[in-house]
Amino acid sequence: MEQRAERHFEQILIRARQVFDQIEILDQAFSPVSAVLKFRARWKNFLIAVSETIEADTRWYSYYLLIENRIAIGLDKFSDRPALRLKYGKDFVKHLYETIPHLHLDNKRKIELTDEKTFDDFVKMVLEFVE
Repeated sequence: MEQRAERHFEQILIRARQVFDQIEILDQAFSPVSAVLKFRARWKNFLIAVSETIEADTRWYSYYLLIENRIAIGLDKFSDRPALRLKYGKDFVKHLYETIPHLHLDNKRKIELTDEKTFDDFVKMVLEFVE
């Protein structure tokens, strides 16, 4: 798994360097059971915050475009109560530990369920973003 994760993270970093500035890797670690990549970057006047964790059977991610400390775009695949409520209604408590792909907009005032996304999907959204 380590080699696959290393190649995957290298592709993410190559793409990030093509589009963003001031890439700062905060964490990059590989083990036989998991891999983690976290970095920050700049795009125009925005901060980009990326985190991705890979394990044998799943992938978690958070890709954020921030204006000062406000979320303009936030793609997540984590357990998130508002996303779980949106998907399951009042039965969301039965699913509290389920990871669910979703999109945060307008500083988390809006949320949408999504299909699983990739870093390339996030980059496309950033490049299409209009303030």
